[in-house]
Amino acid sequence: MEKQFNSYSLPITNKKGVTLIEVLVAIVILAVGLTSVAMMQYMAVSGNALGRETQIASELGQDLLERMRSTPVRNDTGTVNSIFVAYTHPTGEDNTILQNPVGSGDADYDPVTRAGGMTFTRIWWVEDDCRNVIINDPTPNTRVCTPAPPGACAGGAAMNNVKAIAVRVCWTDKNGGNHSVTLNGVKWDETATP
Repeated sequence: MEKQFNSYSLPITNKKGVTLIEVLVAIVILAVGLTSVAMMQYMAVSGNALGRETQIASELGQDLLERMRSTPVRNDTGTVNSIFVAYTHPTGEDNTILQNPVGSGDADYDPVTRAGGMTFTRIWWVEDDCRNVIINDPTPNTRVCTPAPPGACAGGAAMNNVKAIAVRVCWTDKNGGNHSVTLNGVKWDETATP
């Protein structure tokens, strides 16, 4: 014998609960969307900050390279200016030369510069009779300014009366990450005989 079931449908008289669930689902979807947009904006601003810091560091390095290019290799007595002596710089003597180099007249040079809320440190290496400096970083992925790693003339880069210059600008970002920009240049000893 077969049993028969009677189906009863209950009429929903209170529809407020269904509307509340819909609103809650919409709020969750909106919250997920707004959180995604906020995270995307945060990543964009962080990327822009690193780009701005790299631009400032590049400008500071280029400024130092241009100051060195406008300063004669030898002073009036014929001796090599201290900024072009082959070793790692800066020294106190370098600062006085760079504050008033021939051709620039800028009296506000400082190897440590505060710009854009960050502190940037400039160091440089000079190698005699060379056209390319290599910097022997202890850990190549972590380029630092303190302590300054040693520099050397690259193999096969010897050239008389030329000084190879490498300028590095270092800074630490707000998250504690070390960054640096290294620029290379050469300076011809204009008083040397070829």
